[in-house]
Amino acid sequence: MSYIPQTVPTDFQILFGFLGISLLLLAVWFFFDWMERYAEKKEREIEKELEELDETGELY
Repeated sequence: MSYIPQTVPTDFQILFGFLGISLLLLAVWFFFDWMERYAEKKEREIEKELEELDETGELY
């Protein structure tokens, strides 16, 4: 048997819930966007380091 709430949420509770969910989704979106940019930056750094190792002949 499922739980049936005895009271109806107020407008403030509904608004606060939607605001909380939207802020959480926005934070997740910013985090994944930052992680993608960070990964691209690290990839460029690794490529540059590999090129330097290849030029000096230290790459086996």
